[in-house]
Amino acid sequence: MDFAVIIQIAIGALVGFMIGLTGLGSGSMLTPLLILFGRMAPATAVGTSLIFSVVTKGWGGWNFYRRGMVNMEIVRDLCIGGIPGTVLGAFIVRYLGIRRPDVMDAYLMRSIGLALMLVSIIMMLRLLPEKFRPRVVDREFQLHPGLRRGLVIVSGFIVAACVTVTSIGAGAAMVPIMVLCYRLEAGTLVGSNVFTSAVLAFIAAIPHAGLGHVAWSAVGFLLIGSIPALWCASQLHGRVPRYIPEGIIAVALLGMGLRIFAF
Repeated sequence: MDFAVIIQIAIGALVGFMIGLTGLGSGSMLTPLLILFGRMAPATAVGTSLIFSVVTKGWGGWNFYRRGMVNMEIVRDLCIGGIPGTVLGAFIVRYLGIRRPDVMDAYLMRSIGLALMLVSIIMMLRLLPEKFRPRVVDREFQLHPGLRRGLVIVSGFIVAACVTVTSIGAGAAMVPIMVLCYRLEAGTLVGSNVFTSAVLAFIAAIPHAGLGHVAWSAVGFLLIGSIPALWCASQLHGRVPRYIPEGIIAVALLGMGLRIFAF
């Protein structure tokens, strides 16, 4: 078996295990791992990661939807903003690829590095003990329904644009938005997050697939590694405190973000 294939299966297993424990990692962990260890070009790593997210989060989101744990109003408003955000992100990637191919990789590397550092900071803030955690992290904003909806739509636009360019942020960035704008039960919060992330990843993946930024064989090998790892991780639910795997992910993302930004 080719060494590159072994690396891809191993990356899929690692990411799948973390997704199974935390629900996070399909974009934020996979993209930098494909760049640093899979030796993929940034644009290809982003497109491949998005397709992987569509499959894994699509399956998870459908399961949450069947159990009635998805708030479709939130999904609708995030997607209203997300579709034009995706168009903007696709335009940026296509413009740089055609007009300025010499700077596209450098631009994507900087963008991915910054996105990783931002996501790691968000995760670290949410992992702080309650007495040290900024109140804004867990507080619901008391907003007029129209203003709240506008804020969610704008947030969807920003998140979708970032996801299209970097594949990072769909999951981690939307949790604070949902917490600040809505008071949801934990299950509905996770379900709505996973379902919306799958939709945004699907929309963002379309232009990347059209531009040839997807390594389809790598997607298959990543899934081969991730599926059994997801199952194994699911058996550990309730046995491993949430802050342990999420803390590991947050530190790893910060380190990879700094490494990629300075690449």
